[in-house]
Amino acid sequence: MAALSLSLLLTLSTCSLVLAATDTSKFKITSTFVERLFKMISEDQVQKEVPYIPFRQWHRAKGVYTSGVKINFNGPQYMTEARRLMNVIDNNMFVTAWVTTSLLEAFKYGDAPKLSDTQLSLALNVFQNFHDKNKPYNTSTMSFWPQVYNQTLQVWQCTPQNLLGVFQMIGDLPLNTLEEILKIFGLNNLAKDIELILNQKDIFVRAFHIPPDFDDTFVNLGLGSLLYQMRDQFQTGWQLWSSQNTNITSAIDALKKYAYRPFSSDPNQNTIDPRTYLYIRKFLDQARSEGKEVALVPTWIQSIEEVRTMFYLGVNMPFQLNNVDVTVSANTIYGMTSSILSGLVSPDVLRDPELEQIYLNTSSLITFEVRNNLTDRPDLALTYYPSQIEFYWFVARTLTELETAKRKGPLPVPAMDAVYKMFKTAAEGEMTKQILSKARVEPTEKVYLDDFLGDGDYNHRNESIIHAEDRIFTTAMAANALMYTWSVYDEKTKTSHWKDDIPPQVLTTITGCINWLMEHTTDGKYEPWNVFFSGSAKGYSSLPFWYPGNRFEYLNGTAIDDWSNIPNTTFLYGVQGYIPTDRYDAMLNQTHFGQPTPITFNGFNDPTTFFPFWSSAPYTYSTTLLAVSRFSNIVG
Repeated sequence: MAALSLSLLLTLSTCSLVLAATDTSKFKITSTFVERLFKMISEDQVQKEVPYIPFRQWHRAKGVYTSGVKINFNGPQYMTEARRLMNVIDNNMFVTAWVTTSLLEAFKYGDAPKLSDTQLSLALNVFQNFHDKNKPYNTSTMSFWPQVYNQTLQVWQCTPQNLLGVFQMIGDLPLNTLEEILKIFGLNNLAKDIELILNQKDIFVRAFHIPPDFDDTFVNLGLGSLLYQMRDQFQTGWQLWSSQNTNITSAIDALKKYAYRPFSSDPNQNTIDPRTYLYIRKFLDQARSEGKEVALVPTWIQSIEEVRTMFYLGVNMPFQLNNVDVTVSANTIYGMTSSILSGLVSPDVLRDPELEQIYLNTSSLITFEVRNNLTDRPDLALTYYPSQIEFYWFVARTLTELETAKRKGPLPVPAMDAVYKMFKTAAEGEMTKQILSKARVEPTEKVYLDDFLGDGDYNHRNESIIHAEDRIFTTAMAANALMYTWSVYDEKTKTSHWKDDIPPQVLTTITGCINWLMEHTTDGKYEPWNVFFSGSAKGYSSLPFWYPGNRFEYLNGTAIDDWSNIPNTTFLYGVQGYIPTDRYDAMLNQTHFGQPTPITFNGFNDPTTFFPFWSSAPYTYSTTLLAVSRFSNIVG
């Protein structure tokens, strides 16, 4: 009774903060706000194919939501303007999948408008271009970019047309003259950075021809699970998705084939990017001391043996090695969990000992990283997805699915119970603590959170300037992560309510975030940008060559004896197997190709470096819409 009274009191307190007690006119404002965001997102979706014309217009694929590639320059004003102005439109699967997912969940959990069949079908139709076509059968393994057939090589390659076009155009420009002009105007740093990008042209172009990955694959499976759950309301969407995914087991089977197994004797399975090994080494030390085997979800759906051939066909992992990104891990665990709980995939999947191990081990790694603040190396743990708060939301989504299922009865397999306990403890504990520590309260009790975009600039007096270019996105993600952690969804009533033990600080933080979002999302004071994706290297210090490794060979498998120089040909450099703690610690104190190990991370706004990142306004708006509509459902 006391717990019930507390829950009621807190809910009423929340209502008073947002609704000014019984003033229901605020509900109309919330409804109008959500409808405005929904309209903005709908209008952003590309309605017809727009071809690429060099120097004139970007290719825009029919059905996608807009995203663009920028460069995280920061520092003086001219670097700020370079970051703000440079933008290459990109047609990737990730943004359109997440915007669609957010809109569906806003309808399911909140009071958002329903997606029309036309809008949903436009998005789903474009996904057929992202299925891996290099397999001789229908597959649900997916790639980040659409695949285009290379007639000369007779292979399907990821082809981001606009990005490739940029580097093709570069050859037609008087770049030396441009650099000299920049230097004349005192823009030496920008000239130097442009020169570095041009010198790495071949590396960038090669990095665009990536293989399928587990992130897009299981984001797609998670979207399919959601459509299956809501198939009575979205019959056309479900039928379209299911017609494209007639072999879902191909995604599940890929997990078994490509899992990273550090304690295995198979060199095709036990080798990983040196940056991954650095941040997971304590997790592996613990497993080793307990005598446990480990199998983890990697990023890429490709093996070392396959890359030896596919590299020459233009389909290869960056640096010819796999890595482990905990954001990819979180999305894979969600895809597995939601597909089983929705009935799309049989629970027997997790009765397979190999898949159960991958599911449990990967969830354990996620929990370990949440509890240990990403081992203080977010640049390595969040290899391709730098937003820590976004990662938290991805984890909380799995927790919500498991808690909703538990309200109906026992979970179908013991492994899910284990993951539920791990994620509940981590999300309600350290994850919540981290989000609250990053929250900033305005005098009006509105709350916001910043990540890093636009917060590394300064003026001519060397005074720091905070442009807060990812504030809207980060605040929305924080609200979602906390709501998915601290509320419960009732499938019968289609409503959510706060957990009885929700801490008052969490409640006021969520409320403050929603109030801030409703005031600032569309007032023009802040950019609707984010850093939802990036390259794995966040500058010179995060290249893999400067980290300890014990496997160094040419692409054909021939060992390289000279460990003092980086070869001027294709090679792989990684960590094979397990390195005992004392030996690895000694390697940390050694130089690698003449460079000391980068032990500490100087932040994503390190003024000595830069990196490309992907940003999407409709992704920001859709996650904001989700946060506000779900909050309205809870308190309303």
